[in-house]
Amino acid sequence: MTDGPGSSDFTPSTRGEAAWEEARAGVASRNADARKAGKAEREVYERERQVMMHAAAAKRQKQLHSRRRP
Repeated sequence: MTDGPGSSDFTPSTRGEAAWEEARAGVASRNADARKAGKAEREVYERERQVMMHAAAAKRQKQLHSRRRP
């Protein structure tokens, strides 16, 4: 007898499954790297934003303080 798709001991192509899993793992890895890079960029952006906000607040406070003195 010949082994075919209808026989009871048929197994799917291991190479095809392995290639699919490898491709999936590659996409997942790239996505994880992109998330990490995005998080790092956001942290730097937020840190710089906080510094700028504090500097602007200090400048406004200084201007208000200097206006009150005649």
